[in-house]
Amino acid sequence: MTTYEKYSKYTIPNYGERDFVVESGKGVWLYGADGKKYLDFGAGIAVLSIGHANPRWVKAVASQAAKLAHCSNLYLSKPHADLAEKLVNKIGAGKVFICNSGTEANEALIKAARLHGAAVSGAEGKKYRIVTALDGFHGRTLGALAATAQEKVQRGYSPLLPGFTYARYNDLESFEKAMGDDVAAVLVEPVQGESGVTPADAKFLKGLKKLCKKYNALLLFDEVQCGIGRSGKFLAAQKYGVMPDGLSMAKGLGGGFPIGAIWLSRKYASLFKPGSHGTTFGGNPLACSAANATLSEIDSKNLIKNAAEMGERLAKGLSNIAHGHSEVIKLTRGLGLMRSVLFKEPYSNADMCRRLRNAGLILIPAGSNALRFLPPLNVKASEVDLALRILEKTIKELKK
Repeated sequence: MTTYEKYSKYTIPNYGERDFVVESGKGVWLYGADGKKYLDFGAGIAVLSIGHANPRWVKAVASQAAKLAHCSNLYLSKPHADLAEKLVNKIGAGKVFICNSGTEANEALIKAARLHGAAVSGAEGKKYRIVTALDGFHGRTLGALAATAQEKVQRGYSPLLPGFTYARYNDLESFEKAMGDDVAAVLVEPVQGESGVTPADAKFLKGLKKLCKKYNALLLFDEVQCGIGRSGKFLAAQKYGVMPDGLSMAKGLGGGFPIGAIWLSRKYASLFKPGSHGTTFGGNPLACSAANATLSEIDSKNLIKNAAEMGERLAKGLSNIAHGHSEVIKLTRGLGLMRSVLFKEPYSNADMCRRLRNAGLILIPAGSNALRFLPPLNVKASEVDLALRILEKTIKELKK
């Protein structure tokens, strides 16, 4: 029985039809069971921040696995402590909580917002509402799902967790109308990823900070996809010069190993008390060693600077292609190494994704009709140029 047949027979079909079987990866390259190699500009949906099979990462994970993979949060471990120190030093005064995924991190932020609301109002249920942005994406658990203002994602799961209000992204007036004394927090992505890579306006984020101060609400950023160097700074918040009261991280943090985290500023770092939140696997030595190796590689190779430079190279190339093929491409947008191309009808991102993969380039669909470019932070100029050549060649063949 083939891998495809086993998937069809034994796995729940929540991911739809898939036919591409992968076997290995090295750097920016992914190798399929078909014997071909592919330029991987999806990076596991922004996860493989230092590429496939990075030697530093492989050595750290193998060494830790041979020593101690898990010990539970009943005990302390050096990798966990080291990772917490690194994150706080990179972000600012505060504390972190380590979990297993971006969704879990956002759940922790939602709980922090509720705890803050209860603390400042003097009672539970008086100040609990969270305002999020339309077309945002925060995860698929019921709490994160309620924060995700997309009908297609929420469909079938009513009744959702109450206490969420939605406003238009990059529209400060819309958020202002949604605010009130019962609002405990505002939660937004500095760059909306799943809906097609839409960066926030700096004026919008600065306005949200003022609104939150006015209503004594937390400003929370979801940096699950746009964080860990992808924007050209360690955090997109730092790119904008707007620091929130708390934020979530995941994806690129572990370099391929499942891990998530939240950071809360010093003022709110004690919202959680013993017993108020927890995780069995979160912060285990193996995951933290993977994250420590990832951050060490990013620092030692100056990969955040590379992300900024290669991001500009990619943006310029995509803009040139869009200008030359305006009948196919509606627009390009993004920040750092988080870019997208939005196609015009009748051209579909699903069809373009298949065509590009057949040509040797892997991209990630997003939104209604976009493709995301999310290469590793250590991508080279020659690899960016190759991706651009494949894209333009594929568009030209499509037009024929």
